[in-house]
Amino acid sequence: MKIGVCIFWGMAALAAGAAEGGVARVSVDAANPQWTISKYLTGMHFVYAFERDSLYADERIADWMRRARVGIIRWPGGTAVQNYHWDALNGIAFLEDSWDPAYSAAPAPPGDYMDLDEYIAFCRKIGCDPMVGVNIRSGKEYDRKEDSLDEARRLIRHCVDNGYNVKHWYIGNECYKGWNANSYADYIDLYAEVLKSVDPEITIIGDWKFGPEAKNNFEGTLAIARRSKHIDVMEVHEKWGNQWGLAATGGKTLADWQAEPGIYGGKLARYIEAYFADQKAAGKNVRLGFNEWGAEIAGDGATPFHVALVKADYLIEMFRHPIYSACDWNLNMGPGKSKILITSNDGRELAGLSPAAHVFEMCGQAQEGRALPMASSDPVVYGFAAAGPEEGVIQVYLLNKRSDAVEVELAIAGAAPGGAGLEMETFSAPGELTKTILASPAAVGEALSLRLEPLSFNRLVLRQATQTP
Repeated sequence: MKIGVCIFWGMAALAAGAAEGGVARVSVDAANPQWTISKYLTGMHFVYAFERDSLYADERIADWMRRARVGIIRWPGGTAVQNYHWDALNGIAFLEDSWDPAYSAAPAPPGDYMDLDEYIAFCRKIGCDPMVGVNIRSGKEYDRKEDSLDEARRLIRHCVDNGYNVKHWYIGNECYKGWNANSYADYIDLYAEVLKSVDPEITIIGDWKFGPEAKNNFEGTLAIARRSKHIDVMEVHEKWGNQWGLAATGGKTLADWQAEPGIYGGKLARYIEAYFADQKAAGKNVRLGFNEWGAEIAGDGATPFHVALVKADYLIEMFRHPIYSACDWNLNMGPGKSKILITSNDGRELAGLSPAAHVFEMCGQAQEGRALPMASSDPVVYGFAAAGPEEGVIQVYLLNKRSDAVEVELAIAGAAPGGAGLEMETFSAPGELTKTILASPAAVGEALSLRLEPLSFNRLVLRQATQTP
């Protein structure tokens, strides 16, 4: 039986099973471009206490970020923002707060961490926008509210006076620990007013979660976005395979992921759509971000290549919805299989890049293009498509989650035939990227026959008749 599935916005339920005749039929509507894809979807994190000066002296990191078109980097990290003090850094993330009356820790050497000025210098080096966090926990925890507000004021004043052009500001991090939704929304506004008194033209970001569902976190996300007067972006933190998010009732192993028709079995897409529907009903337009997303896979058989495929699956969801920003967790800390930078000498030297680096390079090329509707007949062969950003270019991304190769018939409606050819990039085991040139379609709407390698992520680039490679 043929299973017809619209996978572009996740509006149709995906049924399990293979496509009719073993062939996945994929269609792209190039005549119906949608929103402009954000330039902030291949964003990264710097967890300031782990970013050694000697590591970032290696030009391979900056070179890769340019290739991946990293458009934004979040600093000083996630939980690290809860106890950092930007002008009195101790280089100790997560544990020691110098505002604690019992604090007695010795600070780390300055060369072992990345301060604000070094961070801005790196952003400028690769041409990305900064996203800076504001510590709201210390003021609440140690009853120093006015000191905390003054710290935020001095931080943005430092950035403005030095011409740092910091336009993205996130208020706290994972404040479902210590706040309820309404009180956190009020804190967002309290700090936003201080920040905007210095620079009114900034973007204010708050965060919450979609899962675990048993804790009604999604309802909290909706409440914050509705209540706050100053919030511009509501960011959600989710990591596939991690029990504290949507994955609490979902998959954790490679086999679990392969069986999912869409990340979290399509659950993430449904929550994204429900969020936008709620904003519309509320008469608001608070954008949605995923500024701390990631992937872990349980089981001894999982490799960094497999984690890279899960990250590709996650990015597909970011690109086929109108998401404002997304920052991968993590570049340089956390579980080894999930990191992009492979380091040695206690994080001071770069040994190489993980396979996931290729996935970000591939997806980054679609940023600032126009999203195109896509449909697939196979529930575990899907992706997204974009027109541009180069004029006359159509890009199609396809993930094959099966352990066997899949034959695909790809039809692109509205594409001009007789172009300069079809380029295909394939990311496959053990984590390599290969490129081939295929014949271009001879007529409008003619299907292309493709073979997707087992467990692979693929990018096809069609340059239409007026284009040259």
